[in-house]
Amino acid sequence: MKIFIITQEDMFVIPRNIQLLIDTGKINVLGVATVHTKNSLSSKKSLLIKSFGLISLIKFGSNYLFNKGYDLTDLFFKGKLLKNKRSVRALTKKYNIPLKRVQDVNSIVFKEYLNKLELDLIVSFSAPSIFKEELLSIPRKGCINLHCSYLPKYSGILPSFWVLFNDEKETGVTIHFMDSHIDNGKIISQEKVKIDENISWFELIIKTKRIGGNLMLKVLLDFDSFSTKANKVNKDSYYSWPSPKQFKELGEKRRLV
Repeated sequence: MKIFIITQEDMFVIPRNIQLLIDTGKINVLGVATVHTKNSLSSKKSLLIKSFGLISLIKFGSNYLFNKGYDLTDLFFKGKLLKNKRSVRALTKKYNIPLKRVQDVNSIVFKEYLNKLELDLIVSFSAPSIFKEELLSIPRKGCINLHCSYLPKYSGILPSFWVLFNDEKETGVTIHFMDSHIDNGKIISQEKVKIDENISWFELIIKTKRIGGNLMLKVLLDFDSFSTKANKVNKDSYYSWPSPKQFKELGEKRRLV
């Protein structure tokens, strides 16, 4: 199966999830694109700095800088230091996979590039963009996405934040076909995820992304055997970026990091 992955830069889970696909030897990753838009997590650094308390900010910053330091050192030694890569850039370099940095996934130039690859699937890992019809029609079998909630509940941005904010006892992960609406395509596979009582927001993000990566692997290895079910997201189940006040409210109830 020939796939192209569209995602955003991540120092924690996404490189591991891409590695899972490569390790099978059955999934041909022809390229990866990291998307950089106003909705990318990397574009929200100022919001996170304003919203996190001092302790949470120090914990998150230390974790990020630790991984970033390992990544830069690994790149300096030409990828010979780390077996488990910390960045999408380092992972693609290790396997000589083309890496694109894009702002608009629906641009003519990017679509022309993808068309030449004769793809079976485009796989989205947290791509912060809406795919329009022309992009959706490029791969032979369509575009699929990992969303870290049990759709149609908690569609939109940062579902792991909102399930904790609303005191949910469980969440989930969903692999679904993509259409021109956010998190709205037919569901291919889902798995429920228990929310541990003392889990932090950051820990829940890592947990759901890891479970979601494993589920994506299962879906891709047996893609044609899965039957789909309806998924109709409505405005009442959609969530956007939290405000600094809402970050503070969650931080008063449980750890952010």
